[in-house]
Amino acid sequence: MHTKTYRNHRVEMESEQTKSGEWTARATIVLVHAEKTKRIPIFGRRRATFDTQRQADTYAFELAKLWIDGRLWGANGHG
Repeated sequence: MHTKTYRNHRVEMESEQTKSGEWTARATIVLVHAEKTKRIPIFGRRRATFDTQRQADTYAFELAKLWIDGRLWGANGHG
């Protein structure tokens, strides 16, 4: 598992390899507030697969960033 931080949110990339050898994008956003931890799973809306784990993790991180931006700034990009 790879971990990155985006706008003070921890994102854990947890892409999984399928039986056919391809990779599916998956990430978890970890929120800590008042000593409570909340884990928010992020999946692609389309069942896209990737040739490498790195490609899948990159896609999962982009999806997580969109979720975080929406939470911080609203879905339309305005705060």
